[in-house]
Amino acid sequence: MYLVPLAVLLVAAGAVEERRAARAATVALVVFALVMLLYGAVGFGFQFGGIGLVNDAPGLKALVREWSPFDTTLGLGWGIIGLDAFGINLLFINADLTNLYLYHAALAATAVFMPALALAARVRSRVIVIGAALLGMFVYPLAANWVWGGGWLQQFGLTSALGHGMVDLAGSGVVYLFGGMATLGALLGYGVRSHTRVATAANSPEFPSAHLPLLMILGAFLFLIGAGVVVFGDPFPVADLPIPQIQLNLLNAAMAGLVVATLYGWFVSGEPLAMLAARGAVAGVVAVSASLPFIPAWAALVIGGVAGLLLPLTTYAVERWIRADDRALLVPTFGVAGIWGLLALAIFADGTYGDGWNKTGIGRHLGVTGQGVSGIFVQTGFVPDSPGQMEAQFFGVVAIGLLAFLSAFLIFFVLRRIGGAPE
Repeated sequence: MYLVPLAVLLVAAGAVEERRAARAATVALVVFALVMLLYGAVGFGFQFGGIGLVNDAPGLKALVREWSPFDTTLGLGWGIIGLDAFGINLLFINADLTNLYLYHAALAATAVFMPALALAARVRSRVIVIGAALLGMFVYPLAANWVWGGGWLQQFGLTSALGHGMVDLAGSGVVYLFGGMATLGALLGYGVRSHTRVATAANSPEFPSAHLPLLMILGAFLFLIGAGVVVFGDPFPVADLPIPQIQLNLLNAAMAGLVVATLYGWFVSGEPLAMLAARGAVAGVVAVSASLPFIPAWAALVIGGVAGLLLPLTTYAVERWIRADDRALLVPTFGVAGIWGLLALAIFADGTYGDGWNKTGIGRHLGVTGQGVSGIFVQTGFVPDSPGQMEAQFFGVVAIGLLAFLSAFLIFFVLRRIGGAPE
């Protein structure tokens, strides 16, 4: 799983001017180390303090403190934050807890990497480190708790009969949507604004240059490999994962995203662009990560292709309308693709896998025996789970997106007032 933060670093660093690339990489390395330490000391407890309520592993049974402002009883329901297992990296307790920390610390670092990399070449290093530390300790663990730690989004199927609750297998929302929206909030909060580049005659933007294209392309392929490691490296894997299907869906989405994004850039600029090719592949993987075992292969092609098309289109929106200077295209590559991926699950999940997911519909769902996570286009014999699953996914998009954007905006807005304007 540690390939994923490395891949994000390479993809982002490939868009940094060579004279600033070393500084950006060094700041990113410091952020990675600091977030790993602080997440273990504080963030892990906020994320997984109640994991024993939804995970039957022997080493996790004691973690049952999930707090909610709407229910004074600690436990399942509308929980928003865990309250146990702090300092997990300071004392070995058992193998289950340690493995869970080692796995999720890498994902926390990946999410926080994105705003840090977007600012690394243009903002004082101490500001980036402080902002990333706050996001990794307090904000990211909240989002991850809501979806993976027994929190309220995960429980929507039980509390509100919304599908199987919010479903995000490998981080389209928890990691990549969070990272992309935190990047947007950090850029706008710190005042890193776009000096709108000259448009072409067709009123399309000139895409940023790939200063180190080989690093960017290497990062894209490492990201594809790392995404598979995230799925299959989970210390508590889901039973009976369809491994060949997941591998095929990953490849289909990545290649579809690469081809569509490259063809768009070729049509607009007259030549294939490394920036769009590499990011198209990454966007495809980001988008399909939520739904890998739940969708057929043809749907993975559609999800990846749409993510590849959204990449250049939303690049224009971020550049021209929002006026955030996102030179590495992290917002469209991760944030927008993450939004699309979460919603796409509620469209293409075919019901063949995920029976009892999030402890919802165990054995029988919507009156059908063995029906799993379902969207609109289900296999014959299953019942579409609409609009329930779409509502659960939509609430997840809004909750995670707003949490990441507003928190990063506020943190870096305050830090700018303390630390001065962008360099």
